Order: sequence, then structure tokens, then C-alpha cells
Amino acid sequence: MSTAAMLPAASGSDFFLKIKRYMGKKFIQIAIFLFGIQSMAQLWAEGAVDVSGILSSEASVPFWMQANTNYRYGNFSNLAPLVEGRLGWATSDSAEIAIGASTYYRDDVPDEFQARELYLEFSNKWLHAVLGSQVPSQPYQGLSTTRKNFLWSGNARPIPGLLLEAQNPLRITNGFAIDWGIGHYQLSDDRYVADAMIHYKRIALLFRFAERHQVKGQLQHMAQWGGTSPEFGPLPNDFEAFVDVFFASRGADASIPGEAVNALGNHLGTFLLDYTYTSAQSVWNFYHEHPFEDGSGFRWSNFPDGVWGLVYQPLQSSWLDTILYEYVDTSDQSGNDSGAGFDGYFGNNVYRSGWAHEGQVIGLPFIGYDRNLIVNDINSPVTNNRVRVHHLGVSGSVGAIQWLLKTSYNVNLGTYRQPFTPTQKNLYNYAQATYHTHSFGSFRLGVGADVQNIGAEVFGVQAGYRYSF
Repeated sequence: MSTAAMLPAASGSDFFLKIKRYMGKKFIQIAIFLFGIQSMAQLWAEGAVDVSGILSSEASVPFWMQANTNYRYGNFSNLAPLVEGRLGWATSDSAEIAIGASTYYRDDVPDEFQARELYLEFSNKWLHAVLGSQVPSQPYQGLSTTRKNFLWSGNARPIPGLLLEAQNPLRITNGFAIDWGIGHYQLSDDRYVADAMIHYKRIALLFRFAERHQVKGQLQHMAQWGGTSPEFGPLPNDFEAFVDVFFASRGADASIPGEAVNALGNHLGTFLLDYTYTSAQSVWNFYHEHPFEDGSGFRWSNFPDGVWGLVYQPLQSSWLDTILYEYVDTSDQSGNDSGAGFDGYFGNNVYRSGWAHEGQVIGLPFIGYDRNLIVNDINSPVTNNRVRVHHLGVSGSVGAIQWLLKTSYNVNLGTYRQPFTPTQKNLYNYAQATYHTHSFGSFRLGVGADVQNIGAEVFGVQAGYRYSF
């Protein structure tokens, strides 16, 4: 868990504030310009209306009805209509430009009516760029606990920013390619450090051995930085500070009393090792995502923490699409030694609201977070970051009906400083079936059941309808 070195606020014009204001003013102008060039491109449009509701035996809803839904539901929501649309232009040089937006209503959350997405997107053969907020993709039909991203699982509402990444991995040789991405995001919710920013980047190497074996190694780095702290005032946010954040280096010799300075900002990251084997009958995928938040985690002192996953996909089955198993462990944290341990995933001493957006954890949804806590200079809303999870997900289809099952056995240990006594044990179950018609949209029905050793059992029924046009 890194802490920020305190530097005086940058004088003069703020480099990144200018960029954010400029992008905001130009967004509509760009859209109007794109409409003007539609005569040179192929114009297309699509949209959808989605209505969904939950009946629950308790005030809260089952875990897998609200987790990793991009805040489609809150913990106590029962109704969630959504409207979305997308307008695009396919140009003659294999490039595409699109504008997308979606909005939803959820009851029993602080801001019940919100925009979910608003973005301008560009892609061609080698580049994919997104300006604004966009829902991330969900591999394996959303069966994974993290969508192979421990830090950004899709649990929170999409965060606005600018993302530049490879459209496809850049092929160097027939068996070697490079993937990359870099982004800048703005946290605009009500938080302890107001107007904090997120820096994001990744680099991945892909090796293909013959036709059946592929190995991917990826380093992902994120950091919270900038903003205004009620305790330390304006935090460094100029271009020089960005360089320090980019390289995870110290900005100065100054330190916060009682804390060792690791780097400017609150740094988080993951290593991903991903192996895929493809046979004539099936595809197998094994992956391990290892998290780190300081030097000890970067040196793998917190091993075996992370996500261990195995996926089986038959290529010739008429009813089964995917079987996914994941084991998640965040209980080591480099030990409870104050020298190198207490990694304290998703918490931070300066950015005390932690790795969350609007009270929703951005990453692994099993991390416990108290959104009702009034954060001050001595407490933390992260109530539980030592967890162990066995998770199974299965999906398939029978005719026009798609189905999926998810079940998770979750053990919560609390934190090293405030362990849970007794340990919390939960069994989260969810099943869903979706019937697709030719002309009248799709109908879905889901049932969820949470069984726990502390608190009441929770049973829920979810019904939804979606019409796309």
C-alpha cells in the first residue's frame, strides 16, 4: 500500500486541468463535426431498452445480482430500467467512429438516476481510443469474479477518462506480439481526496508456440494521484508529478508522519500470466493474476495472493459453452509485519476513500467496503480485504435459451489490524436463463440464494426484458 509524498501544489496553470476542460468543451463540437462528415462514411445506429427488477426476501439483494454489474444495482435496489444508444460511422479506410450513451435508474442508492455511459470512440486496424465513460467488456459471459482484471472488475459505475490502446496486439514475428494501453481517468465522486485522478497503463507480451499453445505475460499499473486532501491540501498534479507517477518514483524527500514514502500517489498493479491451449475438441485457459500495492508485493512477497483460474470450452458441444473455476486469495498481503507487510489491498493512508468509486469497490467485489462511513484522517472504509474464494461458473445454451450458473464459497477474515471474529463464511449462488425471440426482444429470469454463518439467508428472484433496435 503506497503513500504519497507531499509536495507544494504546482504554481501557475495546471496542465491536466487544462486538458480536462478542453476535452469537456470539445466533446460536443467533435460530435457535430462527425455528423458533418457522414456523407463520406457509412452511418449506422443501434440502441436498446432494458427493464429489470428484483424481489428479495431481505432488504439486501443476493450478491451475484448486484456485484460486477457496473453499479446497475445497489445492495438494496429492486428496480433498474436502462436505455442505451450508439451512433457510428464506418469509413472507407477500415476506421470507425462512434458515439455512445446510456442512462439508468436504480432505487435505494444515493444518486438514483445517473448516466452510465457517455463516450466518443475511435478504432482502426492498430488503435482503439475512448474518450468518456464506457462499460468494460466481460469475457466468458461474465462468469469470472474479476473479468481477468483484479483492479477493474466492472463492479463500479464506469469512470470518465481517456484510453488509448492497441486494437489488436502488434505482431513482431509470426509467434510474438505486443499489446499495450495507457489511460487517464477522473474520479469526480464525493471522496476524502476531492478530484483525485487515476493513471493507467499496461504492457503485455504474447508468445505463440505452434498453433495450439499461446502464453501471455502482462504488467498492469494504476495509481491514484492529484486532488485536494482535507489533511494535506492540494496534492501535486502538474506534468512533473505525472512523470513521477508514471515511473512510480518519489517526488521529494518529504514524508507523512508515521509512514514510509514509497512513491508519489497510491500505486496498484497486477502481473498476469495467461496460458491457452487449443485442441480440435476444446480450448483450455489457465491464468494467474498477482496483485501488488507496494515493493513487497512487486517482489512477490505476498505470494500466493491473487486469482488462479482454469477455463474449459468445448468446441463441439450443443449445450455447454464454458466451465470456469477460480480460486481467489488475498489473505497473505506479505504478512502482518509492519516493515514489509500489511499491504492492505484497496486502502491507502492519503487517498483514504480507497480503491472505490461512489462507494463501490472498483476491483474484486469480495473486498468489504463501508460506504456509509464518514471518512476522516484516522479511519478507513475498507473493512475486509483478506478473503478466500472458491468460485465456479458454467454457461451454455439450449435452442433459443441461454443459461448460466455461478456459485462462490467466500471466507472473509477482515483485515490484519481488525480481524473478523468469528470468520465470516458465505455461499453465493445465482442461476439465470435468457430466452431470445426473433422479433420481440429477450426475456430473462434469474434466481439467487446467499447462505451465510452471520446474518440472515437471502433469496431473490430477478426478471428482465430487453428490446434492441
